Amino acid sequence: MSRNSSASMFGGAGGRGVRASVSSLEGLRNVLRNEPEKDSAPATPIVAAPVAPSYAPSVSSLPQQDNKQSLQGLNQRLDTYLRKVKELQDENKKLQDEIDDILAKRTAPDGRDWDKIQKPLDDLDKEIKELTLDNAKVLLQIDNSKLALNDFKSKLDDETKMRKDIEKELENLKKDIEETKQQREQLQGETKLVKDEVDRIEKCHKEEVKSLREKIRNSEVKVEMESQNSNLADIVKDTRHHYEKVAEKNLKETEDWYKSKFETIQGKTAQNNEALESGKDELKKLLKQKKTLELQIKTSYGTIHALEDNLMKAQEENNRRLVPLNSTIINLEAELKEVRAQVEQKIESYKALLSLKMKLEKEIQQYQTLIEGMDRELEGETKA
Repeated sequence: MSRNSSASMFGGAGGRGVRASVSSLEGLRNVLRNEPEKDSAPATPIVAAPVAPSYAPSVSSLPQQDNKQSLQGLNQRLDTYLRKVKELQDENKKLQDEIDDILAKRTAPDGRDWDKIQKPLDDLDKEIKELTLDNAKVLLQIDNSKLALNDFKSKLDDETKMRKDIEKELENLKKDIEETKQQREQLQGETKLVKDEVDRIEKCHKEEVKSLREKIRNSEVKVEMESQNSNLADIVKDTRHHYEKVAEKNLKETEDWYKSKFETIQGKTAQNNEALESGKDELKKLLKQKKTLELQIKTSYGTIHALEDNLMKAQEENNRRLVPLNSTIINLEAELKEVRAQVEQKIESYKALLSLKMKLEKEIQQYQTLIEGMDRELEGETKA
């Protein structure tokens, strides 16, 4: 192969605008081995782009007269690979510059100081823990208030039920008092009627006694006038004595009957008065108990309202203190997601570059193997 048949390409891993010259198989081999070609400018290390192994031509199948064509094709492909390598290196340099900028910003005064950010984050974390503890205490107080509220409500229900029972008993007592008053008025009316009847009977009895006395007196006078010689005085005396006994007996029986009636009425009146006084005393006690229960109910209502107000204030204060913290947490989470996304994107870029580098190294190794085979053929032909 002549040294004058050459192909040129620009690119390489050593920097921008580096010229690599290949004038022979030996020069191509030296380029791929990172060695300088004789009578040519020194070439920098080259990284080839990935190529499928099926693209590499077989050394044994190439005739001797097609070596020049093969070298030209290989140079063209290598030129393409070197351009790709240059583009990837430029992109890699841009990424490296971005990474350097990010790292510089982390330490630069005008950039993002993560230590300064971490301190307020730690303060916020501490404040969140304190607020969580306060919230737990508030929740415990709320639970205790709810338990106390339930106790007060149960007591209120019991007191209300007792109040209804007492009001029902008061209604029954009022009915009993009304009935007792009616019975008393009825007994008073009956007593008045009995007294009137007694007065009427006494009056009638007096009139009868008076009439009998008048008759007796008239009969005595008449007897004395008509019967001077007879024993009529004894008869009149006996008759008078007999009627007086009958009148006394009737009067005594009437007095006893009315006395028993009066005693019965007085006993009933005393019982009714005693029941009335007992009902009044019980009514006073029930009214006093009712007032006490009403006062307890009002106190319970006031306690319930105070507990509900305290619960509402605690919830409002808790919500007010949590709103800025939630906003800060949301902002920090958004920033963290953004940073993670950027880091993941950089990692993916590095992975792609690493994979591409490995493929290029594999392709370079294949080209080196191909060139070594071609060298061996040339050496064999030269010896022959």
